[in-house]
Amino acid sequence: MIGWDWPFSPFWYVLLSVIICVILFIHGRMLLKGTLPQLAKRLISLRVLAVLFFLILMARPFVMTDQPNPRDFKILSLTDFSGSMNTRDSGENMKRIEQVRPFFSLDNDDSWINQMKNQYGKVESLGFSENLFRLNRDSWVRPEQGKKTALGDALSAGLKNIDGKESLGSVVVFSDGRNNLGTSALEIAKDFRSLGIPVNVVGVGREQPLGDLGIEFADRKPNAVAKEELLLSAFVENKFEKKIQSKIVLMQGKKIEEEISLTLKSGEKRKLDFSPLKPKESGPKRYRVLTVPPSGDSDPSNDSDSILVLVKPPDQFSTLYLSNRVQPIYPFLKRTLANEERFDFKALVRMSEKVFHAFGDDMKPQYPTDPSFWMKYDSIILDTNVLPDLNSSLMFSLKDFVQKKGGGLLMFGPLEFARENLGGLVPVKEVEYILAKENLSLVTLEEPLFSPVDEVEKMKLFLPKRLPGFFVKDQNQGAKGVVLSRSNGKAVLSVQAYGAGKVAYWGSPHDWRRSLEEKGTKEFRLFWQSLAQWLGTGGEDRLKTLDIEKPFLRGEDASLQVDALGADFEPSMDAMVEARISGPDNYNKVVQLYPQGSNAGRYAGTFRPVQAGAYEVNYILRFPDGEKLERENFIRVSEAGEEAVDISFARLDLQMLAKLTGGEYLPISDFSDNWRPKFAENLPTITKRHSLAEAWIFFIALFLFSGIEWIFRRQGGLR
Repeated sequence: MIGWDWPFSPFWYVLLSVIICVILFIHGRMLLKGTLPQLAKRLISLRVLAVLFFLILMARPFVMTDQPNPRDFKILSLTDFSGSMNTRDSGENMKRIEQVRPFFSLDNDDSWINQMKNQYGKVESLGFSENLFRLNRDSWVRPEQGKKTALGDALSAGLKNIDGKESLGSVVVFSDGRNNLGTSALEIAKDFRSLGIPVNVVGVGREQPLGDLGIEFADRKPNAVAKEELLLSAFVENKFEKKIQSKIVLMQGKKIEEEISLTLKSGEKRKLDFSPLKPKESGPKRYRVLTVPPSGDSDPSNDSDSILVLVKPPDQFSTLYLSNRVQPIYPFLKRTLANEERFDFKALVRMSEKVFHAFGDDMKPQYPTDPSFWMKYDSIILDTNVLPDLNSSLMFSLKDFVQKKGGGLLMFGPLEFARENLGGLVPVKEVEYILAKENLSLVTLEEPLFSPVDEVEKMKLFLPKRLPGFFVKDQNQGAKGVVLSRSNGKAVLSVQAYGAGKVAYWGSPHDWRRSLEEKGTKEFRLFWQSLAQWLGTGGEDRLKTLDIEKPFLRGEDASLQVDALGADFEPSMDAMVEARISGPDNYNKVVQLYPQGSNAGRYAGTFRPVQAGAYEVNYILRFPDGEKLERENFIRVSEAGEEAVDISFARLDLQMLAKLTGGEYLPISDFSDNWRPKFAENLPTITKRHSLAEAWIFFIALFLFSGIEWIFRRQGGLR
């Protein structure tokens, strides 16, 4: 309604208007006579408009409008926090719930929720999944719990929860449209329609074809032998309703072994055979297969699979004998090991300053210089006198040969230089020089070199008389004596695990004398072949992780477990164990594992994965003596419940909900902080009066008229 706020009688307003118009008419005639006709017409037009605006302002017009009364109604905002809102749609960098969150920022004065509160007063913000709850800062992580969606129940509860003094003016729903619990949202829409309350819907999601591309190893316990071919295969299945192109990657650790591109028809399951692999050494090896899933893949937990392959020792052990002088024991070792098919025996002996004895194919008659020289062998029998002749790189790489490759190293001879340059790699710290007048009887322990069938208690080992030998006076904490003096119990052979391999010190370099005794040849052969084989097989796996084929469920605790052995192969109870976990969405977490009282040497812990997919777990063990062991593992995490089965975007259902109730539908991509919802037509209203005389446009117009007239007058030469 338009009205006038002229304080006097309308007669006076008309009279004043007539007088002003007459004055303007006379003034116009004078302008036509006193200046150029064209300029006069322009000035007259400007003054007519100015007078018109002046008369309007003098009448003080106003407009009366009816607006909804914010005190008598409220706006209801419902946000979907079910598990499907944790989905990241194809082409989107953010999850569905993350696309909604900025519009509810209380810290941003221009956010949609703050603008609505400032303009309409009471806005009730609620969230829903299986139940309705009040929205707060901690609510935004709720989709990670994977709860079901009860959109219909949320709308019904919002309709019932109305204060008697207030009306429900409008409802705004942020959802992807999934409704797998409770009443249908379209059924509740009828109640809103009968009451004339519009439900405005903001669709959060993107329509895309859904399905699943999964992969798994065909054989979870393949037969593997070091230096022999290992055959791995995997099953790939396409559960999409269309043809899928993807790439399959086979990895060991961070190394990519093979990549295969393939195309699968809808519903096709295919077996892939990878190219043969040749593990270089024995021990546990973890292999992993991954797919590159297409958009719409509904189950990220089966996009990869991993297996732990226990690679057995090779049927033939490669053994190297290295010395810088001719030792009497060498021909006896050569005869014992070179004539046995289980051993590939090679030797390098320095005869003089420039002359070398090289035994074995491809063995060059000179000291090696390449640090990787050791890596082609399974075990080394080393005269410590040769160490000063080797360069520092070779001595440093000797540690890697044992610790990382898992090789075996047997040392005999003087200890000083070896201990000084190889440190803890030498299991013995101090030895006692022995030169006995008579043979000194020795006793052999069964573990770890022999088995019960070897009858070690019948062995008659001895330190030869009138030939130098060594007793172990002090050894590393993790070392163990396995050949001992029968008289004083001091060790002659001391062994120790070192990293992935084994080391030993032999204090009887003239053991060859035993093979000259009656029945000694057979015993000598058994002893040295068992010792060489034990060295070549590497140590027992000192770090065993928990492998579970079945995936864990997202939002529930996932188990972490490690069984650890110390350097003496006994269960370790004093290690510091941590698990460094990385997974989807740049997930990173460090979990400290603690001893489990019921199992000696077992460390356990848990973590709660927040996203489905593959998680890499890197276990790190630190022992009191400074030794460090690492092992990687992979665990799979899947979604749980109906929210994981169907994460599609129900656009049509959301559009129908808005249409049935008279509300507005728009996708989240078109939503902005300035958007306003539709309101009910029968809301309580309040009448507001808007004075047009106070509108700034009138004053700007008068200013412009004056300015333009001044310009015209200056152009015409008038003052």
